[in-house]
Amino acid sequence: MDKWLLKKPKSEDLEAEKKNNADIVAGPSGGGTRRKLEEELPSTSAKKKTRQYDSDYLQYGFMEDLKDKFPRPQCVICLEVLANESMRPNKLIRHLETKHPEFKDKTLDFFTAKVKALNCSRDTIQAYTKVSDKAMVASYHLSLKIAKSGKAHTIGENLILPALKETVSIMFGPKFAQEIESIPLSNNTVARRIEDLSGWVENELVERIKASTHFSLQLDESTDVEGLSQLIVFVRYFWKEDVHEEMLFCEPIMRGTSDEIFDKLNSYIKANGLYWENCIGVCTDGARAMCGKNSGVVTRILKLSPNASWTHCSLHREALVAKTLCDDFKNVLTTTVKIVNFVKTKPLQSRLFEKLCEDMGSNFTSLLLHTEVRWLSRGKVLTRVVELREELATFLEGKENFSTLLRDKDFSLKIAYLSDIFQKLNHLNTYLQGSTSMDIFDVHDKIRGFMRKLDLWSRNLKNGNYDCFDSLQTLIVEKQFKPSSTIINGILGHLKSLKEKFGEYFDGEMKKTEKNLWIVDPFNQNEASTNISTKADEELIDLSENSTLKINYDRKNILRFWISVRHMYPCLYEEAVKFLLPFTTSYLCEAGFSEMVAIKTKYRNKLRLSPSLRLKLTGIEIDVSQVIDNNRKQSHPSH
Repeated sequence: MDKWLLKKPKSEDLEAEKKNNADIVAGPSGGGTRRKLEEELPSTSAKKKTRQYDSDYLQYGFMEDLKDKFPRPQCVICLEVLANESMRPNKLIRHLETKHPEFKDKTLDFFTAKVKALNCSRDTIQAYTKVSDKAMVASYHLSLKIAKSGKAHTIGENLILPALKETVSIMFGPKFAQEIESIPLSNNTVARRIEDLSGWVENELVERIKASTHFSLQLDESTDVEGLSQLIVFVRYFWKEDVHEEMLFCEPIMRGTSDEIFDKLNSYIKANGLYWENCIGVCTDGARAMCGKNSGVVTRILKLSPNASWTHCSLHREALVAKTLCDDFKNVLTTTVKIVNFVKTKPLQSRLFEKLCEDMGSNFTSLLLHTEVRWLSRGKVLTRVVELREELATFLEGKENFSTLLRDKDFSLKIAYLSDIFQKLNHLNTYLQGSTSMDIFDVHDKIRGFMRKLDLWSRNLKNGNYDCFDSLQTLIVEKQFKPSSTIINGILGHLKSLKEKFGEYFDGEMKKTEKNLWIVDPFNQNEASTNISTKADEELIDLSENSTLKINYDRKNILRFWISVRHMYPCLYEEAVKFLLPFTTSYLCEAGFSEMVAIKTKYRNKLRLSPSLRLKLTGIEIDVSQVIDNNRKQSHPSH
């Protein structure tokens, strides 16, 4: 049977025949014969012909599809796309007659109308998709605004969306207002958006910390409205030639023990690929769980990072100093608080007192309640009592003995002094709550200056000069209340005890910084420092003689200065950053807890706090388009 079949030559036979024919050479070179023989052999790699679309194919019901590399015919009825090889009239006609026989006799106008309808529907779909994409971006931006404001997530669909729709309808017409409706802002949607945005910020923060050579921490814990203890941690790090501060995390803890706090912190550090070796400072309050000698959080951190240092929050130390009072002044403060509570805690008494103040033309019409945990409370409460002393005495006539006390000379002088001294302590406390640019040298300068003022005030009082205390001076001059020697000695004793307490809490730390003043004044060091290595001393000499850097030196941005010279003087930089990067206070934690109280209310007590709080406190600029790409969400209005 095989002898009657015409077989196709095999590729091996073709190659052998080529080789044999190549050996048959005619003439001197034989090139012409070889070329002729090769041309006569069939080619195994012939190029396929790419067919082009012809407008006449539309009469067969096919338009051109350009989605692929080569043009392909697409049926305008069933939208099936055929291969490029099918771009022939006979194959196109066969498809039409086989699959759509009812349309084979249709005219060209019919198929042209079909093409227009398809193009129109495509444009509509593309436009709708674009609107959906924009709606998603708008949804993320509005969710970020909601988180920044600290408002409930339901405000999106209950207030923002209706307000936007009504505004756009009035300004631009109902057609545009319909597009506003496509913005997804339901409660759950806003919650998801906030989760996405917060996750992006957290990832960005971790990457920045990894890129930073060093970082420092401050941490504290407090109880939220649900009764749940929340641990909040802030981080300070270098980024783009500057120092930044961000909330690292906020997580609930059950018991608040040192073991639990450290485990939570250590787990987060390890889970995010950070290293304790890069941590050079930890700032906390003086709680036993934080700074316990044997098993406190700080003790365990210092074991993992020997180069780190612990800073006891300067604000808490100042507040502890402010509590220093002898028994006499303590009784005056307690009595004053009772007077305030007698008026303020009873609505009727409070309203009557307010009316009395209005009738007497007072600058203020209400008292302030004292709160022990608030740093500035004493000064503000006492100042208001001094300002409304006459009104209070009039209002409290015949009610216990408060009116008699308020008109008593010695009691009034003591209140006036306490008001003045606590007001000065409040100014110091407010300064210590300063910005990112404040370092340990700034804190010690302010504390040292306040201690010198205490000496000045004591000398002035001994000389009969009272103008350093405004309220006291006013009573002495206007009311002719001359202070007795007992009161003067009591004030002098209080000023002395304040100075001793400041020394007790700050002297050791201040002596350490005094030995490293080259950090804040590197251009006036005539002798080598004994607290740094020889290599660092050599760099300090080179730096002090660098006239170009001296001209550009700015004391207000000392940390930025050392960042800018870190490559020129690496040893000096490492020494300087140990003092400049650590936090001096835990003020950011306290501010974070204030925001926590505002965000997590009794009406939102089941809210997951961390994402909303992170967006509320962050200073990182968020790339919303990148957030959307990272989450790879389909652009659909229901999402």
